[in-house]
Parts: sequence; structure tokens; C-alpha cells
Amino acid sequence: MIFKFSQWVVDIDVNKTREFYNNASLVSEGCSCVGCRNYEKAIGFISQNVLSFFSQFGIDMKKICEVYVNYTRDDDLIFYGGFYHICGKIISGENAWISTSQNTKHLDEDRGYSVTKDFTVLFQNECDLLEDNFPAPAIQLEILANIPWVLEEKNDYPKG
Repeated sequence: MIFKFSQWVVDIDVNKTREFYNNASLVSEGCSCVGCRNYEKAIGFISQNVLSFFSQFGIDMKKICEVYVNYTRDDDLIFYGGFYHICGKIISGENAWISTSQNTKHLDEDRGYSVTKDFTVLFQNECDLLEDNFPAPAIQLEILANIPWVLEEKNDYPKG
């Protein structure tokens, strides 16, 4: 199925992606750190627009491949980064990561598509940490998101 977002046109096999996520593990099953556990639990508190955006691709947001905390914002939201994999290909649009030298890259946030004011996505051809059983062809959906802290445990991540 063809989707258009900002500069990107992507062709996604929603059924194969959904089938993978139906059988994938929750992020907390692979990592027990507070950042991952908070992300998984906070999915229940994010906007329906974001949930619908990911659902249209067949993605279960609690089953993210990689997620990490960048910092705590002044408004106590947590600024997360991470990525999901999708069965499909990018038809047009620039990769999220730009080479700055032979050995380094940086994520170009200006290339992002804002699903909401607190949730931005970018697409990438190269896939990091691609699961062994993920259906080909695969692309990576990068996220930059402000997510609430919902755990009862104290948030010890530093302010940014």
C-alpha cells in the first residue's frame, strides 16, 4: 500500500508488517531499564493520532526494536528516540540519517514528519538491529517523541 508523508512516498506491506508485530516481543521483554518500561507503559497515554498512524502500517507500538531516552525536558516530558522496522520500501524521500564524514552520521530532524507536535517520524533505507525473522524488504521508521513519565518510580534522567 502506498503512503505519502511530507517528502516521503513509501510502499508498505501492511499485512506482513502486522504479522511480524503480532508475534514480536514487547520492548520490556528484551530490556528491563526504566526508560524502556516507561516507553511501553506510556503508549497507553499518547494521542490517538499517533496510535492510528502506527496502526495503519501494522505496527504495535509497544514492540519497538530500539528505544532510548535522550533527556528529560523542562516540562517533565521525556525526549525519546528509537526505531521500528516496516516491511516495505521507500519510493521517494531522503534518508533520515546524513553522513557527516566517512565514519559518522547524524539524524536530520528537519526531514521529519510531525504526526503531532510531540511525535515526529522519519524513514531510513538502512535498518539497524533488523530482527532475523523480519520480512524483506525492510525499512526503518525512526521516532523522535516527547512522552510522559508514567512509572511510579522516580525519573532519574537528566534535564536537557
